[in-house]
Amino acid sequence: MHAHPAIGVELNGGQLVAIAWAGRREPVDVCNRWRVDESWWRDPIARDYYKVVGQRWLALVYFDRVAGTWHLERLYD
Repeated sequence: MHAHPAIGVELNGGQLVAIAWAGRREPVDVCNRWRVDESWWRDPIARDYYKVVGQRWLALVYFDRVAGTWHLERLYD
């Protein structure tokens, strides 16, 4: 089970263009992205992280490549 809430995303040509969370949809631009692969010998963590900015949100989201789900890790103030 994830400690980070699931989110909806919109992709355009494989590029992240919007996120949906808590009843809101926000078009976003990706500022930075990176991949994390850890613990492959026990509970693997395989995630693609995206730092995104929109009109109301600056957030860190990730795609869990093991589960095939998107999650919000951090919402910046």
